[in-house]
Amino acid sequence: MFESVAAVQVADPATLAGAVFALTDEAIVDLSVEEAEALVLAAQRVVSAVTARQSSAMETVARRCDERAELDAADVFAAGVVGGGRRQGWSGHAVAAGALAALLHVSPRTMSTRIARARRVVCALPGVQALAWSGDLEPYRVDAVVAESAAAPPSRWHEFEARVLEGGITETSCAALRRRARRAAERCAPDDAAHLAELSRARSDVRVRPGECSGMTRLVADLPTPVAMRIWGAVDGLAGEYARANPGLRMGAARVDALSDLIAASATISTTIELVAPIDSGHASRPGLGVSAGCLDELSDLESPEPNGGYVDLGGCEELDDGVLHDHDGDLWFVSCHTEVPLLGSLLPADVVDLLHDPDVTLRLARSDSVTGATRWQDPRTYRPGARTARAVRSRDGTCRFPGCATNAGRCQLDHVIRHPDGPTTVTNLQSLCATHHGFKHHAGWQVEMDALGVCTWTAPDGRTHTTRPLDRHGHQAA
Repeated sequence: MFESVAAVQVADPATLAGAVFALTDEAIVDLSVEEAEALVLAAQRVVSAVTARQSSAMETVARRCDERAELDAADVFAAGVVGGGRRQGWSGHAVAAGALAALLHVSPRTMSTRIARARRVVCALPGVQALAWSGDLEPYRVDAVVAESAAAPPSRWHEFEARVLEGGITETSCAALRRRARRAAERCAPDDAAHLAELSRARSDVRVRPGECSGMTRLVADLPTPVAMRIWGAVDGLAGEYARANPGLRMGAARVDALSDLIAASATISTTIELVAPIDSGHASRPGLGVSAGCLDELSDLESPEPNGGYVDLGGCEELDDGVLHDHDGDLWFVSCHTEVPLLGSLLPADVVDLLHDPDVTLRLARSDSVTGATRWQDPRTYRPGARTARAVRSRDGTCRFPGCATNAGRCQLDHVIRHPDGPTTVTNLQSLCATHHGFKHHAGWQVEMDALGVCTWTAPDGRTHTTRPLDRHGHQAA
């Protein structure tokens, strides 16, 4: 089956799938170079064909959810007309994204994007879907075509696809295919270029994500080209000066220094660190937690910690996981491991030490459960949670508690797991939910329970269950 690449190129993906899965690791190790190359291609053709079928399944899920949502909306509208009720509208696309995100362990936003692309290729680009279905077009080349199709009017997608497929694309590289698709979209809407550019500029964005290793973070920006030109010119020009002044400095590192310096010169930046110490490590006001001399006076002024454990507030609040702190033979700060920072990645111990020694950094001391790693708290008994309770919930959760959602808890709403007044306004009955998934809980058929440790068990409308846990302050879950 894998004697040559030529044989694999014309084979049926279903036949290839059986042959691929029949191989053992030992058999693959013994393949010749030519056979291994053929196997790589065979595996990719199988992946391409399976991905096309997954796209069709995603489209079916979203379409069925749309149909169900339309029926539900009609029922709710009828009940509202008769009984004066209020209409609740949830798109089938959003419901499908929430359900599939939990199954595939991705964020609902990512799943929503994947579903939108699947619906586009299945419903509007049948020729591209057919090539993928037969294993002749890889997912990344399909994604390139789908992404560029957004610039063409929906009424002319059939023309866009015909222009893309003209002359064949099975041997076209991904970069060349993207360029061809971009030109095809421009030809389908020659008079709409300015309007489309304006729409794209409205979607300008800067995103942040963890880098490739501990201590690194990646910034990704989609900017209007004139803006990007000015930014790049400033960064690259200053970096060139740094590189000339420091022979041997990599240009990439020089650009990082230049970008950092340019921002620092034109902005006031404040940093708040939440120090989390295990609750059984001692009194919250003890200096034995490893607090530097500069803030010992502040801590010694604290008569006692919050009742039942909780926060000692030394300033403003922003979620920051600092790992485990210890007193270490008189050293001012000792950090035992790298520190996870939600959305950004992680800080190396030396980075944390530098931040903690910075006199401009605001510190806030919190206590945590030494077993689960979750932040502990005090419960105010009011309908609306107080500032400290709200901080405690968001610090405990880290992100939205819906399965797969990575929205930062600082941008989330606080939801009563058990509706008030049936449920109390306590940290064990409050959770962070983004606006979309707050609505899912109340109007889209999802149910949730929370235990005393803050572990949430979600039940989907079809009965499947998913578990989300508080942000682990000590890395137990990762271990």
